[in-house]
Amino acid sequence: MQEIYKANQSSQKEIKEADSTSRETGDERKVRLRDQTRELVKEVLGRVGEKPRKDAGGAYNVWPEGRFINEQEDEEVVLLLRAHPITNLRWILMAILMAVFPELLSLAGMFTGVPLRFMLAGRLFWYLAIFGFCFEKFLNWWYSVLIVTNERVVDIDFVNLLYRVVSYATLNHIEEPSMVAGGFIRSLFRYGDIFVATAAEAATVEGRGIPYPDKVIKIISELSEELEKRRERGE
Repeated sequence: MQEIYKANQSSQKEIKEADSTSRETGDERKVRLRDQTRELVKEVLGRVGEKPRKDAGGAYNVWPEGRFINEQEDEEVVLLLRAHPITNLRWILMAILMAVFPELLSLAGMFTGVPLRFMLAGRLFWYLAIFGFCFEKFLNWWYSVLIVTNERVVDIDFVNLLYRVVSYATLNHIEEPSMVAGGFIRSLFRYGDIFVATAAEAATVEGRGIPYPDKVIKIISELSEELEKRRERGE
């Protein structure tokens, strides 16, 4: 009789919980889903030995604040990644060479006899072109990001102010993510390329020059496993 009584109590408790869940308002449901998601993210990061932080000059952000366009209500940004700042060294050196190029030509006597007003106009045009070149390269680096959430991987490629390419890969549809890291510079600064392939096609989501690619791969794999477990439980 005691066991039957306990079973009845347990059944009544489950009914009450289900009833209270059905009476949730939209805002309460959002809060509950957000809390559950944050607990999952905290658990995954703990397993891989990570914590919320910013590193590599803003290129490696773990559990950053803020949201992005088309983010779902139960979705949490786990990683915000962009190419390591050292990858900008090539165009920075090019910009420096472009800046000193007119001075080298002047020292070589190339502008002898050119009116001063033409030289000033030419220099102004040249340095504006250098500024535009640097500004475009910086925007391309800053806004080309790889976002890893608890649901998917989002690859945003910034082309120019009017055009960008966005690719998605849902975590429960991806195959084993891979990385390419090698060479002295890459090993020294700990960055590499990441590729995420789906079961249907070749690698469609990738991150070039991403810091700590081994950690990123571990986090993506752990999140994918957790998502699969949730799907099996019907959550």
